[in-house]
Amino acid sequence: GRVTFREYAPRTMQWLRSRVFGVEAEAYATAMAGSLEGGVELSLARSFSEGRGGGFFFFSADGRYLAKSMTRAEHHALLQLLPQYCRHMQSQPRSLLSRLSGCYSITMYGQTKFFHVLSNVFADLPPMHERFDLKGSWVDRHATPGEKTRKDSDWPASRLLRLPPQPGGPP
Repeated sequence: GRVTFREYAPRTMQWLRSRVFGVEAEAYATAMAGSLEGGVELSLARSFSEGRGGGFFFFSADGRYLAKSMTRAEHHALLQLLPQYCRHMQSQPRSLLSRLSGCYSITMYGQTKFFHVLSNVFADLPPMHERFDLKGSWVDRHATPGEKTRKDSDWPASRLLRLPPQPGGPP
């Protein structure tokens, strides 16, 4: 069967990566292609995960990027929001929004799957002692006993998340 791989808004994504996020084209390509030792297949096999809703995600070989599946509707919405997203990220370089680095689709066996690539915000951080998967919902959002990743309802109500101040902004 024929396999078709498509990149969406390639010039815009390249602009975001290089001008806004400071990532060189070669560094991104190398991260996404996998290391020469082990190749793409091994890299994907080690980091592939399937979500409850049937979606998937995987990390690049170097762990700096996360590719995450999305529906056709989400893909369309993302492309519609892309101009506003670019303006926001350029004007707010310390934004807490995810760093979108690519938008793609692959078609094989007559089915098209859409996915986007985001920078892994945890790539350069020291090891974590706690991990939460926060989705903004309290419905069925408790970790099961023994589960390492805690969820929304496990977050103590008295706990605040403090972020360092932005340079030139209010403290």
